[in-house]
Amino acid sequence: MPKITAITQQKKLPNRFNLFVDGKFEIGVDGSLIIKYDLKSGDPFSPALKHDLENDDRVEMAYMGLLNYIGYRERCEFEVHQWLFKKSYSDLEDDLVTRLKDKNYLNDARFAKLFIRDRVKLKGWGPIRLRNELYSKRISKNIIEDELELIRDEYDFDQMATEQIQRKMKYLASPTFKDKKRLWTFLQRRGFENSSITNALSQIEFIAERQNNTN
Repeated sequence: MPKITAITQQKKLPNRFNLFVDGKFEIGVDGSLIIKYDLKSGDPFSPALKHDLENDDRVEMAYMGLLNYIGYRERCEFEVHQWLFKKSYSDLEDDLVTRLKDKNYLNDARFAKLFIRDRVKLKGWGPIRLRNELYSKRISKNIIEDELELIRDEYDFDQMATEQIQRKMKYLASPTFKDKKRLWTFLQRRGFENSSITNALSQIEFIAERQNNTN
């Protein structure tokens, strides 16, 4: 039976190792598999062992790719699903997602909390847009509503809508009802509720278009 004659560390990818069988390169594998299979020079190398190594190495490559993907920023389970599909790893999804969850690397509740805080603080989004964006990422309704309630304790969406309108008003000396419609649409796109929009616009005196033209 063929035997492993050498196990060498790869130069560019130090976490990977090359296996040589009967003096010839046979396969490259993740370092964890050297330990898992207790591989060493002189061991027999069968077709069954090669098959198992190839399958397990594919899993490890997918997992390392996922760790790199989620390392840039917090990800939700749906984004991980999309990444696995794009990389042709969908068949490994159940095991890999469970592995990430067990290590608390993947947590939709944490994702929703960070997503909401980021969009409220940096982009000034209202609750409707926040809710819709999270729905599009397949976050559960219970998680979304719980996190939105928590953020309301820190941010006053009525005040946020008013402040955004006040910034717009710096460029409108004599706002008309046509401007009012534009401002309403602007706040809608930002995701504010009708009550917040009504409150913000009620503080402004709008004039008819023809009246504005005669001044």
